[in-house]
Amino acid sequence: MSLIPASAESARPLPARTPLVPVHRDLLADMLTPVRAYALLCAPDAPGFLLESVEGGERLARYSFIGHQPVPLELGEGDPLPALRQVACEQVVDAAGMPRFLGGAVGYLGWESARHFERLPQAAGPGPPLPESAFLRAESLAVFDHVLQRLRLITLHRPDREDRSAAERRLDEMEAKLAAEPPTPPAKPAAQDDAWTSNLGQERYERMVEAARVHILAGDAFQVVLSQRFRKPLAARPFDVYRCLRGVNPSPYMFFVAFGGGRHIVGTSPEVLVRVEAGEITTRPLAGTRRRDLDPAHDEALERELLTDQKERAEHVMLVDLGRNDVGRVAAPGSVRVPRLMEVERYSHVMHISSTVTGRLARGQDSLAAVRATFPAGTLSGAPKIRAMEIIAELEPERRGPYGGALGYVGFGGNLDLAITLRSIVIADGIAYVQSGAGIVADSEPPREHQETLDKAGAMFAAVERAEAMP
Repeated sequence: MSLIPASAESARPLPARTPLVPVHRDLLADMLTPVRAYALLCAPDAPGFLLESVEGGERLARYSFIGHQPVPLELGEGDPLPALRQVACEQVVDAAGMPRFLGGAVGYLGWESARHFERLPQAAGPGPPLPESAFLRAESLAVFDHVLQRLRLITLHRPDREDRSAAERRLDEMEAKLAAEPPTPPAKPAAQDDAWTSNLGQERYERMVEAARVHILAGDAFQVVLSQRFRKPLAARPFDVYRCLRGVNPSPYMFFVAFGGGRHIVGTSPEVLVRVEAGEITTRPLAGTRRRDLDPAHDEALERELLTDQKERAEHVMLVDLGRNDVGRVAAPGSVRVPRLMEVERYSHVMHISSTVTGRLARGQDSLAAVRATFPAGTLSGAPKIRAMEIIAELEPERRGPYGGALGYVGFGGNLDLAITLRSIVIADGIAYVQSGAGIVADSEPPREHQETLDKAGAMFAAVERAEAMP
């Protein structure tokens, strides 16, 4: 299947806009948490976001970002990347000493966005009731610096459009909200006795695995990642679900994004799709999984078993090669590297094998070209990527929606950081959706692959259960 050529827009100059100038105010933050600050700054169902990170499974990363009064970004029909490129091309000046993200677009690219980058079929059934992709435009942030115990309020303004006093008033509003008493939480939805239900069930999922193995044995693909989606009526406040999930499954990418209208995405993803900072591209494939054990000795034994499992190692190396190929499509010749290969990363319920692939953007390429080249992650499709995605569309009965796509930010100035949307909960119209998958290869055992999807969903199930038990 041929690749749709990259848009010429990446090489065409965009209309010049007046640079954005940050205005900021620093507050002591030793008695304030990001969770509390979000609750103070953002109304329960208004658009807003909280982006956090835990490094090494244990330590809160330096920055947490809260979006104050972001507005929906108009993506237009079709390919969402041109609208995001417009954001990336806006420049911020006088930003020395500022955090790496000062504003821009925050949101997600759904799995089906890939149809704008490649010629692909779609699954017949509908996914969760959300747009294919959705982003919020943020020009005012509250940024926690956990090293300096400082909260920096930042708002961006254009001197040719407003006086600096208008920016100062926005900072006044944020500071006043942070000094106020917390608002009364909205009433919880009525308690439900409903259990999680799958769109497939074990028997049907295992038949799907066997069908994928037929394709693999016929030489159509080396690996196909097949998922199932669980749903239940949610008897909890969405932000409480995030509070519980960040405790159950701390991860490098933790996010709560409220789009308004009862639509939220809550997640703790372990895996970056692509990061571009100052022209440096990074992607980190995770492939190979074992369930965690509470006994440290047994947990260590499971790590050794994972690293010596030839099936898991072969899958991982294949996906590292796919990552190298994806990065190489937009990287300068000779710049692609694998600085870290086959290390184990631990999370609350599972452990994974991880590697890191880097490269430097080639002349004439930009950060959105890197998104086009790497989307979606091979760890969520299989390999070869295009054929695996065709098989997924044939076998999975419903569209994936946000699952397996990407969520994060595209910053003014062009830096971006997008996680793979997994270990996440989509909340829409009072229903919680959780989706998880397993990589199918020639010698896959259907019951084991089904159990892997349950293991991966376990943290989300636990978070919802805890949130529903909260007063």
